[in-house]
Amino acid sequence: MEVIWAVIFAFVVLIAIVAVITGGVFLFVKMRAREPINVNLRFLVRLYLLIVVVAGLLVMTQGASDLLRAGFASMGSNQFSYNPVYVRLASDDVPRPLSPLEIKDRQQLTDDELDELVLFQTEREALDLEQEAERRRVGLERAKDEGLIQGFSFLFIGVLIWGSHFAGRRWLETGEEKESLLSRVYLVLVTITFGIITIVFLPQAMFETFRYAVLDPVDAFRNEQPGEKLSLSLTTLPIWLLYLYAVIQTMRRTDDGDEVTPETTT
Repeated sequence: MEVIWAVIFAFVVLIAIVAVITGGVFLFVKMRAREPINVNLRFLVRLYLLIVVVAGLLVMTQGASDLLRAGFASMGSNQFSYNPVYVRLASDDVPRPLSPLEIKDRQQLTDDELDELVLFQTEREALDLEQEAERRRVGLERAKDEGLIQGFSFLFIGVLIWGSHFAGRRWLETGEEKESLLSRVYLVLVTITFGIITIVFLPQAMFETFRYAVLDPVDAFRNEQPGEKLSLSLTTLPIWLLYLYAVIQTMRRTDDGDEVTPETTT
């Protein structure tokens, strides 16, 4: 989830920088020409709609990724997708058994007492390992349940935000505005954003998935969770390709000098 929030933050910062630079240049030109400064409210509304469409799309992507991640866990194992959440077990409140032999100096123990002490400590270590394995199992189940709840929540909110603002954009913009420079910049920025996420995470996800499937774990509690990167990259891949196709189609219409016709863009 940190990736999506980082992308949203970077996108907002980029838009803010572009807006500040553009506004500064606009004010400078107007003041130098001694012309009145008129704010194009329609342009600002269109800019707002495009920014929120991207934010909603990112939130929706995170939700879909969380659900796909939970699906991978259901098809395989929970540890493929999740780190266990720490949970407190009922056995944690049970006092640990102690042996009187542990209090004594080991040099004062007989051979039989040493054997008894070693056996007692071995049994306790086995009990501790069993308790940690149960804690990990319960923690993985908890992590999966939280992931499902987060996935449904993010997907619902993302669809609501994206759908309402996408519909508002479709209703507000004319066919000419849909082919304007602002719309083209929007398509390019979204393509770059989802392209970077996919290109960065998909190779890592494939490597970690094959490593998880082929190689034996280095310890009993393996710390590899390829499901997170795999689900995120597989979710962003079709969005990236869809926007890339839209960018290419827009550029081809521009280069060929075809008559601008309204088309449905994402």
